[in-house]
Amino acid sequence: MCRAEAGGTGADDRDVDGEGEGGHGRALARSRRVLKPGRRKPSAAHADSGCHLVSGCATFVKKIDVASDPNRLVFRAKVVFNFAFSLIHSSRNFPMLSIDPGVEHKRTAILVVHGIGSQRALETVRGVIRGVWRNKGNPDDKGNKLWTHPEKSGVDIDLTVMTTSEVPGSADKRVVDFHELYWAHLMSETKAVAVLLWLYELCRKGPVMRTGLNGLWWAASIFLCLMNLSFAVLAIRGVLLFSETSAQNILIAPLLLILCSLVFGLYVALKWQALRLVLWLAAFCVAGFAAGLGYLWLEGTFPGGNGFLDGAEILTLIGLPTLDALLATYLVMGQQGLRAFWRTLAVSLLVSLAFIWADQHWYDRSLAETVLKAWPWGLNSPWSAPIAFGVIGIYLAANGAFLQPYLGDAARYFRGSPANVAVRRAIRKEAVDTLARLHESGRYDRIVVVAHSLGTVVAYDMLRAYFSRICDELPPVTLLGQEFLDVDGAPWQPEKVATHEEKVELRRKARQLIANIADVTVRRPVEQRDFKSWLVTDFVTLGSALSHAYFLMCEEAKDPDAAEKNGHERLRADFRRRVEEREFPTCPPKRLQQDGLLAFDNPRKKIRQIHHGALFGLTRWTNIYFPIEQIFWGDAIGGPLAPTFGRHIVDLPVSTRLAGGADFFTHTAYWNVDRKPDTWKAPHLAALRDAINLSDKTPTIDFVSRGEDAPGEAG
Repeated sequence: MCRAEAGGTGADDRDVDGEGEGGHGRALARSRRVLKPGRRKPSAAHADSGCHLVSGCATFVKKIDVASDPNRLVFRAKVVFNFAFSLIHSSRNFPMLSIDPGVEHKRTAILVVHGIGSQRALETVRGVIRGVWRNKGNPDDKGNKLWTHPEKSGVDIDLTVMTTSEVPGSADKRVVDFHELYWAHLMSETKAVAVLLWLYELCRKGPVMRTGLNGLWWAASIFLCLMNLSFAVLAIRGVLLFSETSAQNILIAPLLLILCSLVFGLYVALKWQALRLVLWLAAFCVAGFAAGLGYLWLEGTFPGGNGFLDGAEILTLIGLPTLDALLATYLVMGQQGLRAFWRTLAVSLLVSLAFIWADQHWYDRSLAETVLKAWPWGLNSPWSAPIAFGVIGIYLAANGAFLQPYLGDAARYFRGSPANVAVRRAIRKEAVDTLARLHESGRYDRIVVVAHSLGTVVAYDMLRAYFSRICDELPPVTLLGQEFLDVDGAPWQPEKVATHEEKVELRRKARQLIANIADVTVRRPVEQRDFKSWLVTDFVTLGSALSHAYFLMCEEAKDPDAAEKNGHERLRADFRRRVEEREFPTCPPKRLQQDGLLAFDNPRKKIRQIHHGALFGLTRWTNIYFPIEQIFWGDAIGGPLAPTFGRHIVDLPVSTRLAGGADFFTHTAYWNVDRKPDTWKAPHLAALRDAINLSDKTPTIDFVSRGEDAPGEAG
């Protein structure tokens, strides 16, 4: 009877509140539903007082003059009833509606990092979702749902979060949030000259790329030498055109200036008795005078006349652009560039033979005249300008279509010029801030980082930077269980071949370690979280540029022990130095001195704490790649990582076909569900699903046996 008088669920309540069951009725119902066991229910006295108050309000309404304005009557009724319900709520002892992230069901966060090129926001993460959650045509994905919503922080509504329905097979009815680390907007337009300079730097390192790709280095280096020859021909032709001088003057004038400078320098060195400098300058002076005498001898021996040029002028016309290109190649490409330059001259000789045949076939000239004009880089050759413009045109076309849009990102990220360092810092800051927001949100107890192409380098830098920031604020090792002690004291090392059992043991215990960290951090109420958390259970790399880490991320070691080694060994020496200094974390971590794989004794704090090289003793690393065949079949960028970053990395070679074999250019096919003939059934998609492992069950352990151990020594 009390409820009828109060109008809690009747028609009068709908008239007052305009909300069917009534806004207050629903609020009361929600409040009753959230009452937890052990909380005090409202007393009978409170309920009776509420009923009497509402009855009195109803009596008051009945006494209102019905002849008054109907609108005023309705307004007064609303005021009275709202006031009554407010008093009822204030008199009842309902609990506060507080939601504690520490006791909620936790989610999994998948952070996807895109690769090089003019990437559109969310393009890569949507591709990964199609590969692992909503495969087109896959009957197992029919019931999978997906919703999008802005980031909780509200910082960027362009990068929405994509949330799944309950993951089938998960033990705790887990849902997954897909995020994307988008960094393409921070990579401002790369200038063509920046790409060219980066290519020159790569050529200086020599053919030290992975097996099967050194041919690509030779092709690129020879083409760059052809570019140098083209620039030299066109530059000297331009000088001849506008200066109204001869090729001999262009050669002799700078040589005489250099020779006079050397003689003056020799005089100064003798005056100040700088004996070492005297020897060098004297040698250069002797060489310069010898070259001058030889030039004069050639002019006297072949004086020319009757319309023919003398020998010295012919040599100048033919050889001056080649000489200039040789000096330029040595300056910008070093000794490795000279190796490519001699092969470029051999290619040019074959071209000159073709020109001789064409000239004799089309024109009525003597063989001697044809031969003198056949060298493709000679100033007297009718072929030099067209071929120079052709080479430069090919480069400009390749630069516009491929080099600048794609390799431009790599050039900006890897090349250490001041402007590039600023861009690299901005990308890393955005990446670290994104990972920090995921850890600090309190919504997740598992984070999986999935990265592609150059994004794997960005993600690797993000992980090592953020882990270095928080490693000394992680929970004490005494709270992390026996698994921590087992991994910390294990004899594993990155350069030693790991057995199947060792890989399984590290992956299983690493997963439990992350769970232990979550138990004492994000799974506790907010007020009890005294430590930072590390929740990245898995790092999944796809077509990773890290497979070329020696070539892209290292410099040739300058120490005396490496001076006599070849280029590849000097790069490896630099990589080993970075590993030993814990700049590059490996899987498993590198043991240094008396430290464990995960922790060290801090003499200042008198405790044992996690060091910043322990990253991949806690986080499992899975690398998926398409094996390369003849450069263009498979993935030339991706490759095995265990020989470089540690033997506990699971390298999974995959194919887009159940029958195996390589398809043409599969670098962007790692989440492609449309590749025929097998589409969603293809092995590369199965490997991606198992590596990410949305249900957080056993596949990340099971597929260890599917990995392959590539030859080579890690680290």
